[in-house]
Amino acid sequence: MPRARLPRDIAPSAPAPSTPSRVRFARPGPLQATLRRRAHAALAARGLPRHGGARLLAKALFILALLAAAYIALVFIAETAWQVALAAFLLSQAIVLVGFDVMHDGGHGAFSDKPWLNRLMARGLDLIGGNQTLWRHKHGVLHHGFTNLDRHDDDLEGGALLRMHPDQPWRPWHRYQALYALPLYSLLAVHWVVSDFTEYFGRRVGDHALPPPSKRDVAVFLAFKALWMTLAFLIPMTQHPPLAVLGIWLAVMLVVGFTLALVFQLAHVVDGVAFPTPDEHGRVGDEWVVHQLRTTADFAPHNAFLRWYVGGLNFQVEHHLFSKISHVRYRHLQPVVEATCAELGAPYRCYPTFRAALAAHLRQLRALGRRPEARALPAAEAA
Repeated sequence: MPRARLPRDIAPSAPAPSTPSRVRFARPGPLQATLRRRAHAALAARGLPRHGGARLLAKALFILALLAAAYIALVFIAETAWQVALAAFLLSQAIVLVGFDVMHDGGHGAFSDKPWLNRLMARGLDLIGGNQTLWRHKHGVLHHGFTNLDRHDDDLEGGALLRMHPDQPWRPWHRYQALYALPLYSLLAVHWVVSDFTEYFGRRVGDHALPPPSKRDVAVFLAFKALWMTLAFLIPMTQHPPLAVLGIWLAVMLVVGFTLALVFQLAHVVDGVAFPTPDEHGRVGDEWVVHQLRTTADFAPHNAFLRWYVGGLNFQVEHHLFSKISHVRYRHLQPVVEATCAELGAPYRCYPTFRAALAAHLRQLRALGRRPEARALPAAEAA
């Protein structure tokens, strides 16, 4: 069974899938080369490298300092209720920032031109409770390689409670998913605690098998999990009652999970993007670049704070096309991508504000929550 073929130059930063896939994209046309050439020219004209450079390093050091300060304040200093609440909130935001702004660039090899520094920054995910090895497969391979394809893109897997793709089975309670989805997103980070172990040692993510880990890989996995549990539970329990520690940890992780999951969904599960279904031969119909443009949306491109906070993930189109380029460069690439798509007749979607993207996400949840026979397809999907 052949593997899916992805463009080499503006493909995901992860390697081709480690497991066979039936999905086949059309051969690349002139759009791919034009986008690559113009994007690289836009950075060269400003004298900017594709990596984050000193600017991103300074941002990462600030975030890691905030993480350490918030942790120390919460565990060793905070005494009153308002002090605990403030320190816990700052800790949740520091964890979010590590995920959005530090480990994400590192995991894609976009943080630095030094591979060891990319690997170090990518391990920030292990520090906050996740696992880099699983993320590399689930995010770098499945999500980036097969965006919005059911049973391939792991970001669409919401279990029985959420219907994120028209090909997923409909259940009566999906009528109300636009009401309960946002609170449910808060469980994402808590879910890591269990799913990391079941997926890593079960060697499977959904329908996709994982390569067997070496003894060294297992030792590294367990060592980071032990470090995280020590920081999250054992050290705090030397200073505070166990129930209080568990309660505060849960509150922090609920905020983290909600923030991460919501930002992920605003770029792909919105009513203006496509949810393709491969034909019986696994053909999607579009070349990979066009597929990314049809299944991805930008939002709030002129909101300076938001793009700083989410690590450029509001420029999700640019990220999917140029995942090896640091997020601090995406604002320079967005006008290039938009203009090139308009010139060559390629799809490009951008919601002007965070609020508009959130409304589009809720509309899509409502559309997917209707019984399939009665559901009116969004225009992009119907096309």
